[in-house]
Amino acid sequence: MPMTQAALHTHDKEVKPVLAQLTAGLRSILRDQLVGVYLYGSLITGDFAPGISDIDLVVVLTEALDKANFESLHRLHQSIVARQREWHDRLELAYISQDALRTFRSQTSTIGIISPGEPFHLIQAGDDWLISWYRLREDGVALLGPPIQSLIDEIPKHDYLKAVGEHIRHYRDSVKKPHNKQALSYIVLTVARGLNTLAQGEPPSKVQAARWARQRYPQWAELIERALSWREDPKSDSLRPQQIRPEVAAYVDDMLSQLSQLDDCHAEN
Repeated sequence: MPMTQAALHTHDKEVKPVLAQLTAGLRSILRDQLVGVYLYGSLITGDFAPGISDIDLVVVLTEALDKANFESLHRLHQSIVARQREWHDRLELAYISQDALRTFRSQTSTIGIISPGEPFHLIQAGDDWLISWYRLREDGVALLGPPIQSLIDEIPKHDYLKAVGEHIRHYRDSVKKPHNKQALSYIVLTVARGLNTLAQGEPPSKVQAARWARQRYPQWAELIERALSWREDPKSDSLRPQQIRPEVAAYVDDMLSQLSQLDDCHAEN
């Protein structure tokens, strides 16, 4: 994957130390239970923004996390962030058994999650994780272990695109909740990316999606441009979240009204 190697090389100084600490810690804690460690997300697709973007990792295990390993991994996460403060709230890891990856479409399983804004915790996950597992299978790079394609059964693209449409529909309710400017920026750019994915059949980067959405929906070009600025610096303007939220809600409503047209387009294809 040339893009993968280029993206990793570009951000080598920033990500190499934390990836090395994580993989060494995972080996030490999980030992024979560790099947593989897989990198995906913005660092692979070329959408990684230094100082802003998360590192997305999936850790595949021989079996679901037990209490002892959960506690040891929690300490590992804390120790890494304590040594490298720039990664505070920027590590996104999922711990899942290989059986759960195989059967996620037919049953739920327990997985361990740490993500921005949330502590390390256990959740029940199944078919609602289809988007993540599809992208992992398509783009994931093994830092340790066998190719990820050997651990996840093929997922039809039609099912993936359907899940993308269902996912962005949820932002109509999400935008009503209290948010800071970066969260509102995330909503604007994620909805644009979802629509762009449905229009083209493949996910673009957030920056590419913003460019596409500005051209296709010029009435929202200014908001989308501001969302890109908020993503990098919430203080790029003096607007407060409560001033922005009504405009973002109107944007989401308008953009989601385009979904039926895009769904029809894919049904014809």
